[in-house]
Amino acid sequence: MVGKNELVEAVVESGDGVVIKIEVTPNSKNVAFGYNKWRKAVEIKLKSPAKSGKANRELVEILNDLFGKAEILSGEKSRLKTVKVWRDKEEVLEKLLSLIDQ
Repeated sequence: MVGKNELVEAVVESGDGVVIKIEVTPNSKNVAFGYNKWRKAVEIKLKSPAKSGKANRELVEILNDLFGKAEILSGEKSRLKTVKVWRDKEEVLEKLLSLIDQ
């Protein structure tokens, strides 16, 4: 079980939103959330393959559904990404914790 104190290392306030460090796993059976304590990153398993930006588009769609607006800042061609969402840090932490603990 992931605690808020651990997750805080992957979610950082940034002006009018927060930046989340995310590690993606494409080609998964189901969309699932987790936490990698070694990389200090939120793990998100995606159904889409990492071809032609499909996994990136799925990631942004998922985050848009959760938080309203999301943008990949870095890591477009990497499994480790930095993503900005325009929400309050506490709201983002609570939502991510609820998804990780499922």
